[in-house]
Amino acid sequence: MSCMATALFAQNLRQDTLTEVQVSAPKYPEKMSRTGKVVSIISSAQIQASLGKGLGELLQEQVGIQVIGSRSAPGSNQEIYVRGANTGHVLLLIDGFPVNDPSHISQVMDWNLINLANIERIEILKGGQSTLYGSDAMAAVINLVTRKANAQKTQGSLQVQAGGFGTYGVQANMQAKIGKQSLGISAQNFQTQGFSSAFVPNGKGEADGFRQQTLHLSYARPIGNHAYLDLQYQAQKYQGNLDAGPFLDDQDYTSKAESNSIRGQFSYRFAHSEVFLRAFQDVINRDFKNDSSSIAPNAWSTYSASNYRGINQGLEYFQKWQLASDIKAIAGLEYRRQSTDQSDYSISSYGRYDSPSLSEKQANQSIFGAYVTLQKDWSGIYGLEFGSRWNRQSTFGDFATYSLNPYWNFRPTGKLFFNYYSSFKTPSLYQLYSPYGNLTLKPEQGSTLEFGVEQKIGPLKARLVGFQNDVSSGIVFQSMDVEPYGRYQNIAKQKIRGIEAEMTYQRGAWQFEGNYTYLWSDTTYSVLIRRPAHQGQLRAIFRPSSKWQIQGSIQYVGERKDLFFDEAVYASVPKNLVGYFWTELQMGYQMSAKIRWNLLLKNVLNQEITELYGYTGQGRNVQLTCVISW
Repeated sequence: MSCMATALFAQNLRQDTLTEVQVSAPKYPEKMSRTGKVVSIISSAQIQASLGKGLGELLQEQVGIQVIGSRSAPGSNQEIYVRGANTGHVLLLIDGFPVNDPSHISQVMDWNLINLANIERIEILKGGQSTLYGSDAMAAVINLVTRKANAQKTQGSLQVQAGGFGTYGVQANMQAKIGKQSLGISAQNFQTQGFSSAFVPNGKGEADGFRQQTLHLSYARPIGNHAYLDLQYQAQKYQGNLDAGPFLDDQDYTSKAESNSIRGQFSYRFAHSEVFLRAFQDVINRDFKNDSSSIAPNAWSTYSASNYRGINQGLEYFQKWQLASDIKAIAGLEYRRQSTDQSDYSISSYGRYDSPSLSEKQANQSIFGAYVTLQKDWSGIYGLEFGSRWNRQSTFGDFATYSLNPYWNFRPTGKLFFNYYSSFKTPSLYQLYSPYGNLTLKPEQGSTLEFGVEQKIGPLKARLVGFQNDVSSGIVFQSMDVEPYGRYQNIAKQKIRGIEAEMTYQRGAWQFEGNYTYLWSDTTYSVLIRRPAHQGQLRAIFRPSSKWQIQGSIQYVGERKDLFFDEAVYASVPKNLVGYFWTELQMGYQMSAKIRWNLLLKNVLNQEITELYGYTGQGRNVQLTCVISW
């Protein structure tokens, strides 16, 4: 491979037009000019230019997205919010396969298990996408697309990272073609000494270290002239240190997590259609242990241990048709099943206490869905996509969603679009079957309205989107005066309106990027907790030659509120979090055809970052990465 990163940057610039970029998030590759959906692409070139960052840090830079915890201590819990919606309203996909953790209260995946190893690009599809993707896709779908063998020869890379906080990482990738077979392997090890997660006066807290490993194997081959088989196995695990809570250090509180995933897809191409059969299984285990050598001042127990196990399974059949040169259709059937097994106990001066367990035999649910989507294009000028989905869930029965997406390409480089989506999120197994569970819960229901315009004029490309997300029957924990003193109920309502603006300007060796998000909310619970009303970013990129790239960026994260449980009043009280500026400086150097260096300086101004009340954020630190390609 010759000058891989330089070629990727050039490719990104060549393809960054409305008529050329293709996305696969809508379940079929489609030009951006032939969709009215709000789609953002983090390209391979952008990922290469972000070496030294984690997945959460990269997503935090995108318009309309906040990843709380991405700039905190390594191993901190990361919560992703898109357009201010709740963290469980974003569906994560890997190569189109849903990724969930049924053992989590919101059934979201632990983001500390996921990294950028073997990721080729990231597709972000905003708005309620439940018609195609089912539960959880209420605010957005984020699709991580892995690397594929695309040449007739073996190719690969070795990546080594070292930097501040005692950080060290190594990652190896290889893709090979052997006859008709495509093979891929990716392995990663990352570790850091970190820093204290809790904000401790005088900085005397213990450094909370973190270690993460990933293995990804892939196998694909054609079967005859019309069929194709694609198989993947992925193992991910991490271990880290935790603190006892806001302002409370803990020297022996540890967490471990591991996931094992198998994904397979078989496809067959006919003259005017293509059939897909998909199956997957994810098994996730999480363990937390708080030993007895370090006890927080307000701790009621001297020892605690918890185990959470979740199994996520699915089977999907769908078919795509090219009914005419200007009409496409998708119809499919999907079945998903979730189960969990949970246990935890603690030891205090009162003796041992075992919390009521959630056994796998009891805590399980399934959902079956059937969907259809049609897309019509009129001479590349007007377009319309509409679809509907029917669902049957094992605990509460039938319900439906639908979507409508008209658009108008009013110039070769301009577009107006309007979108309406309805969406849903099923209750989690914990919300149904825990001691605080409620078997009468219904799904959370949402609707999204979008209106926007895109325009490219010479070197300037811009997009402006206004949106409104409504959630009804939201699930929240409601306190009670009798045992179990709380229960999950469908009583929350949420209305979030906002504006997203983004632009790119490229002239010669310079490229400028900017985005801004404004949110305002009308809700009965958690009014934009930890989510700023104002967030904006500017980035300048300078490429003086084919070997060098220099870029600087600054992001403003506005004021927001957090909730803190105050034991003095025995209630959660709001706390103001001040706004901050996050600054970065990056330099990339292509030393030879096969060796590239990347230097990243984070938090250049060394501002004090507080993403969660009582916890610390990253100070100024440097990360150096070398990539050797062949």
